[in-house]
Amino acid sequence: MATKNEPNLCSICNKSPGIRFCFGCNKQFCPKDLREHEKQLAMKFDNEVVRSHDELLDQIQQLEKSNYLSLDLFAQIEQWKQTTINKVERAAEKAQHELAELIDKKRIKATKQLQSITKEIRSRREEEIFVENDIDQLKQQIDKIRQQLGKLIQKDKTQSIIIENNHIDWNQLLHIRKIEDEHDIEEQQQSPGKQTN
Repeated sequence: MATKNEPNLCSICNKSPGIRFCFGCNKQFCPKDLREHEKQLAMKFDNEVVRSHDELLDQIQQLEKSNYLSLDLFAQIEQWKQTTINKVERAAEKAQHELAELIDKKRIKATKQLQSITKEIRSRREEEIFVENDIDQLKQQIDKIRQQLGKLIQKDKTQSIIIENNHIDWNQLLHIRKIEDEHDIEEQQQSPGKQTN
């Protein structure tokens, strides 16, 4: 170890006095070896920092120029769209089939009720056996069927068949979100107004 009177030697050549100190590596250098040390630091900076920075910048610019990453994501959205359209079409076809069946059932029921009245009308007409009460009763039965049929074909809220559309929030069917990496989480924790755990 050097004494107070002896100068420290250069950490590279161990010959010349180390009159220059590097605060980065905590070593002493002679002027010649300090210049060499500074050259090596500059090369290391260029190779490790500047090159890495430039490569990262190139990758970001490639994302701007091409749809490399987004093509797959757009394809996923398009697939979801087609699947959803198919499901909506199947649901609509099912609803149309159910509606046709329901209308048919109501039509058949009205037809049967009217056939029963038709038989009674013909029978009373042929036999000429009817009084005011019979006329009123038959007219009420006909009016009742007419009202039921009217409700079936009306286009307002009093109709007997109502199609319910469960109001779908189309903006909430598909979500795009980023997956947070450790760096994003650290930034959130360091942001003002955010509480850290």
